[in-house]
Amino acid sequence: MTLECGRIAGVPVRLHWSALIVAAYLAYSLGTTTSIVAALVGVIGFGLSILGHEVGHALIARRFGVATTSIDLWALGGVARLASEAPSPRSEGCIAVAGPGASALISLSSWVGWLTLPVNGIAGEIGRVLLWLAILNAALCVFNMLPGSPLDGGRILRAVRWARHGDRPRAVRESARSGMFIGVALVIASIALTVSGRTSVMLVFVGLFIAANARAELTMGQLHDSVSDVTIGSVAWLGLAHADEFTTVTDIIDQQQRLGEAEAVLVVAQRDVVGIALVDDLYRVPPNERQQTQLGDLMRMIDDLPDASVSTPLADMLLKIDPGTPVILVREGGSLIGIVPPTRLRQLLEI
Repeated sequence: MTLECGRIAGVPVRLHWSALIVAAYLAYSLGTTTSIVAALVGVIGFGLSILGHEVGHALIARRFGVATTSIDLWALGGVARLASEAPSPRSEGCIAVAGPGASALISLSSWVGWLTLPVNGIAGEIGRVLLWLAILNAALCVFNMLPGSPLDGGRILRAVRWARHGDRPRAVRESARSGMFIGVALVIASIALTVSGRTSVMLVFVGLFIAANARAELTMGQLHDSVSDVTIGSVAWLGLAHADEFTTVTDIIDQQQRLGEAEAVLVVAQRDVVGIALVDDLYRVPPNERQQTQLGDLMRMIDDLPDASVSTPLADMLLKIDPGTPVILVREGGSLIGIVPPTRLRQLLEI
């Protein structure tokens, strides 16, 4: 569940609920050692640090003609969702390095702020929080430069390898393998720390996250060649059923035949299409709860799903597909006209 909280340079900024939990925990932690004002500075500064990193990606991407559909902030950081892949190795590298570059600038600015403020009173507490932000952003910059997907350093490695041998899918696979190695190494390091008496649970989560995402990227990279001649239009189901957000799961299951092979229904609120409910999600609802569960309760927001035109090569969409819920919306002239349903994508991609 995400909440749009504004726009920067025309790009929607969305906040995941997990980010609020991190913010609350951070406020509590800082509040035990500093004043409320300093704690608020820390929480706001932390959020702006993550946001600034992603805005860096988005602004440089725009310079190279690549639009950003949204900036999403969540517990483990953020992501600038690009509407298309970088057109060249140079643009790929520049877009990737922009994030760590923004973190470095924020770190430097925070450090200067710490040097400028007095050491006593509330100003001193704020100064110490700024020092913490400087260290945090420096660490964020260095960590993100590790050469493996899905980190920025992995994108840079991908750009370098792409420029070297001219084969982008191969560069994707190389970067993904490096990311898997880094993820496993972090998990092993965390286990070693635990054995030595220093618990590092967060390192395990970060390592598993990196390894899992790198593995997914590697799988998609390997599939690229097998679907290189397939277009979205050739595998799409055109024409989608509509239903009100208050329609129950039972009602849709009873009328499932009208969904056709789309395996989905568009959810409408106040005459606007706001989401999509997949048949897979409907059947996950326990039978005794289907009469009370409405489409609005389980729909996926339209903006959260990848979309393409009928002429888009399926290979161009591989890295945008969520392996857990493989689905692509089909648009033409700005209108939503169909879907590449999960079953069809699973058959094509063997996921």
